[in-house]
Amino acid sequence: MNAILKTLSVAALAALTSAPATHAEVSEYFIIHPLEQAPQEAATLLRDFIAMSDEWSLNGEFDMAGGAFVGMKICFNEMRGYVVQAGLHNLAMMPCGNIAFYEEDDQAYLSMLELGYLTTLSPHPALEEGVALARPAYVAMLSEVFGVE
Repeated sequence: MNAILKTLSVAALAALTSAPATHAEVSEYFIIHPLEQAPQEAATLLRDFIAMSDEWSLNGEFDMAGGAFVGMKICFNEMRGYVVQAGLHNLAMMPCGNIAFYEEDDQAYLSMLELGYLTTLSPHPALEEGVALARPAYVAMLSEVFGVE
């Protein structure tokens, strides 16, 4: 059974990496930047930045498609209190930065969910305040780590 699953996984990865990329419409809730670094290298840069900062936390990192892509969940720590004020049910959204590093057509990209998705799903004044506080911090972090605006 394991051999069959491994074979299917390898076949799926091959199909993903060799199939022509489809360029879907991108919602306003996605921030996308081309990068000079490969996905794994970009993840390392972000991980190192977070390790050197008391303002940020790395809550999760996930290799996807056999390590071809990387997903990360990072938090701007000052935002946590606003999430709690807005109601503990908001913890289900794990309200942090959801970031993916991937390659498409030989170009590396960073894709991040824009924090406005949080208040769209759960409108609350405290959450809106937290998002307003965190937005500029994420912009500054992306600029410092990756040189993107």
